[in-house]
Amino acid sequence: MGNRLPTAASMVRFCHKLNRVKTLENDLMETSLKRCLSSIDLTLLGVGGMVGSGLYVLTGTVAKEIAGPAVVLSYLFAGIASLLAALCYAEFGARVPKTGSAYMFTYVTVGEIWAFLIGWNVILEYMIGGAAVARAWSGYLDSIFDHKIKNYTETHIGTWDVPFLAHYPDFLAAGVLLVATAFISFGARVSSWLNHIFAAISMLVILFILIFGFILAQPKNWGPEYGGFVPFGFSGVMSGTATCFFAFVGFDVIAASTEEARNPQRDVPIATAISLGIATSVYILISIVLTLMVPWNTLIPDSALSDAFYRRGYAWAGFIVAAGSICGKFKPIMSKFCPEIGPFHKMFRLTDFMFCDSRSGGWGTMLKKKRANS
Repeated sequence: MGNRLPTAASMVRFCHKLNRVKTLENDLMETSLKRCLSSIDLTLLGVGGMVGSGLYVLTGTVAKEIAGPAVVLSYLFAGIASLLAALCYAEFGARVPKTGSAYMFTYVTVGEIWAFLIGWNVILEYMIGGAAVARAWSGYLDSIFDHKIKNYTETHIGTWDVPFLAHYPDFLAAGVLLVATAFISFGARVSSWLNHIFAAISMLVILFILIFGFILAQPKNWGPEYGGFVPFGFSGVMSGTATCFFAFVGFDVIAASTEEARNPQRDVPIATAISLGIATSVYILISIVLTLMVPWNTLIPDSALSDAFYRRGYAWAGFIVAAGSICGKFKPIMSKFCPEIGPFHKMFRLTDFMFCDSRSGGWGTMLKKKRANS
């Protein structure tokens, strides 16, 4: 028989399937995953996802090019905006303690097709974020060796003149992504322990920056000689807020880990609020220290914190900060990759992918993946 066009009834059924919502089972705590994450684990996971690349790279960029010393206000406003979004994630995470993050939340409220689209967007977000942090990690490590790795790669391998690609292949960044993936593959408990180690190192370095930085602070760097506290005006503050919001995108990693939390109804909201408060406080304090140590218009965005100590004559302190930034960036790399597992896991189990059979042409025969019972 020849190919047949779909009938009105079949189209109605098809549209109904695209918009059907997921009905949750009665026991929301039942899961095949191991519930091993406490509120402390979730808090450190959230802090690790937020405090990393934004601290060591974004702060210097916004301070020099967008807001000046008023980057302090930009981080404050961005933290408030992030809190509003984080509260939504916390409520959904407590009500729907399943992996999948925004994908699962959309599936149980709006429909399958919208959840499918959002799920892939979330995965893309984590992939781009992880790649960006890996590039920044590679750059900081290379700076310790006076950019010898970059120069060797360009000399012996060559460069790429492609607009949407990096100037040269960054094997160091690719390597750290593979290492992070290997650690994550051992399970949530192992990756959580590793996250605790890097979080402890990063916090020690942050405390060092704050204490030593306030000792070296010079209030004149906020004076009229350098344009005052708000050299770019209120518009610069708001533009900086939009940019600084990127520094807080890791808060959703907590909601993405609810199916591995011991008590998600209690721990997820607590961990979300505490981690966001810690991240906002750290960003504000570091911004104050950085812009008081050296004039904001002389900052080097890619390595602002370490360069500030170098320029004040404390090379050993600059080396400590550079080394700390390497640990600080490894945390968000893992935090970007951990929540990717949730959407992948749920999309594979719950979504009915539909394709057209090329042998029959047109609409053809719909091939469905078998739907799991969960």
